[in-house]
Amino acid sequence: MPVFRSVVLGALLLGNSAFAALPATLYKSPSCGCCEAYVSYLRQNGFAVSAVNRDDMPRIKQQLGVSPGMGSCHTVKIGAYVIEGHVPVAAIRQLLARKPALVGIAVPGMPAESPGMGVERPGTLAVYQMTADQRTGVLFGRF
Repeated sequence: MPVFRSVVLGALLLGNSAFAALPATLYKSPSCGCCEAYVSYLRQNGFAVSAVNRDDMPRIKQQLGVSPGMGSCHTVKIGAYVIEGHVPVAAIRQLLARKPALVGIAVPGMPAESPGMGVERPGTLAVYQMTADQRTGVLFGRF
């Protein structure tokens, strides 16, 4: 039985460390201060973030499949998914764990109580799904 516990514990630890090292590419305008705050937020939560300054953010969003009306100031690519805006890490982790057939998730605009924008209030921030057919208004969850 002790060997089984060690194997389970090791798998859990490996899973967390492998998850924490997940690379993320964040596209942003060179002049956006809240984007830098979001980069710091992701890094503090264990993501390996590469920030890329772009002057053509509308084009990047279109190329990555951001749904109309879901836009924010930055766009992140993590694995096969697009993360648009100030999405809480809890929502990103849920997306990556569940692996739904989505383009990604989004927090449209720049809500004051979102990561990188101010003091968070967990459970109050609406996070929306982004689908290949670009349906809008479908809630992914509140985080």
